[in-house]
Amino acid sequence: MILGIVGAGAMGTLLAQALAGAAEVRLLGHDGEAGAMSDVDYLLVAVKSYATVEALRRLRGVVNETTPLVSIQNGLDQLVHVDAALGPRQTVVLAPTTYGATLLGPGRVRRTGRGLVTLGWAQGRGAGILEPLGDLLIAGGLSAQIAHPIEPWVWAKLVANAAINPVTALAGVPNGAILEQAHLRARAACLARETALVAAAEGIALPFSDPVAYVEGVARASAANRSSMLVDLERMRPTEIDALNGAVVRRGRLHGVKTPENVRALNEVRARTRA
Repeated sequence: MILGIVGAGAMGTLLAQALAGAAEVRLLGHDGEAGAMSDVDYLLVAVKSYATVEALRRLRGVVNETTPLVSIQNGLDQLVHVDAALGPRQTVVLAPTTYGATLLGPGRVRRTGRGLVTLGWAQGRGAGILEPLGDLLIAGGLSAQIAHPIEPWVWAKLVANAAINPVTALAGVPNGAILEQAHLRARAACLARETALVAAAEGIALPFSDPVAYVEGVARASAANRSSMLVDLERMRPTEIDALNGAVVRRGRLHGVKTPENVRALNEVRARTRA
């Protein structure tokens, strides 16, 4: 099996290293040769949400529309970005993950804690068995499962990201600090509850009954991880705040669901980014 991975950051490098012994892996960074992706069996996308269109536009006419594009990304707009870059007929697998990783240098990454990759066809964008891909992830030492529909798991990841990322980024602490510091724990809990309310308004049945317990479980499993938003603020790079808490705020407004804590997190991270 040949796997293409778009994005040579922490998650892309983690996947490349984990899967290298189980498949032929081709990693495409900013300066890589797009033509190398022309005959891959799966195309895994591991770039930041805001960089997706630019990263994939290079592959238009290179990757066949029947080649499953596997989005291992944050937020809710994966299909919007794929459509803008490759067109609306591209086959898409959504693969939300709770794994964390720290990039130590080019080609060097450290996995931080336990996680899970959940695979499922995006609604109306493909069908067939995903077990071979799931088995490959497991062979690479990753935990994986298949879920239909996948959208509840995409929202589950948003619940965790919207609660953990801005809180840890603004406080400058690893994920586990949420469990140790009462004010951080309380803020993450508010963010989790708001996001779960918006999911319910969207008609999403989340795969857990208690969003706060779920977020704390993710924080516990990834206690040593420094969230990508924290790393981005430290390195003065754009963050995914608009794809995470911004998405919660926008969807909440559509449904008349108030999300004051998400608004606050959105504004504070934006202000910190400008500063």
